[in-house]
Amino acid sequence: MTSLHLNSLWVGPRLNYLERLCLASAKAAGHDFTLWSYDPAALDGVPPGTDLRDAAEVMPRERLLHYRDSGSVALGANLWRIELLAKGLGCWVDMDFIFLQSLPADSPYLFGLEYEGWINNAVVYAPADSALVHDLQTIPRANLVPPWWGPRRRLHFLWRRLREGLIELEDYPWGTFSAGLLTYAIKRNKLMSYARPPDVFYPVRYKDALALYEPAATVEAMLTPQTVAVHMWHSRLQGLRDAPPAPGSFIDEMCRRFAVDTDDAA
Repeated sequence: MTSLHLNSLWVGPRLNYLERLCLASAKAAGHDFTLWSYDPAALDGVPPGTDLRDAAEVMPRERLLHYRDSGSVALGANLWRIELLAKGLGCWVDMDFIFLQSLPADSPYLFGLEYEGWINNAVVYAPADSALVHDLQTIPRANLVPPWWGPRRRLHFLWRRLREGLIELEDYPWGTFSAGLLTYAIKRNKLMSYARPPDVFYPVRYKDALALYEPAATVEAMLTPQTVAVHMWHSRLQGLRDAPPAPGSFIDEMCRRFAVDTDDAA
């Protein structure tokens, strides 16, 4: 069976050992992996032999939108991964996964539950010409009330729109067009049956992410025979990810397994 081609986008000057761990574990699991960057020639810390390409091939840099209040590029990254799917270039994965097995390629769709009823968008694959991808492309629009919001948020948004006028994508709350959008579009297209259980991609919950830097047995107890990958929740690891992992921690053992050097984090 042909393995999925994996893709991710990196916006920043260098890769940390966690990103290199993602690349190394994907390769060990048998996946080809393309890393996309808007400044590929300047990106530091990229392992030799990495397929590195210009992200502007997928989406012009001017569409890499930032949330206006925080400056976060998460908005643009969410739009970028949708364009990747629409171009039929393969499967999107966040750069904070450790791949323990090959991702399943036995289905036209690939995504996973973070918890009951909620799909995380850290790994997603869908046919380029599918209604799902069409919805992901067309639903994010300025002034739109996100249809997955509840009554209170909808009312607050309508009041804000009445007071302020045009509300552009950059003015929405952080994360609006990420997992909520994907979950809504999947449910709208009656595709929830394709969702993999939480232990496949998200065996370590967001609230438990710090356990990745604790003794390996703590995380190993969260894994099951179905676990394909471990999402590391990069945003939860501030401070920890900036230093080499403690010997015997889960991250340390994974770096050793996949021959990832952590010295540059010191």
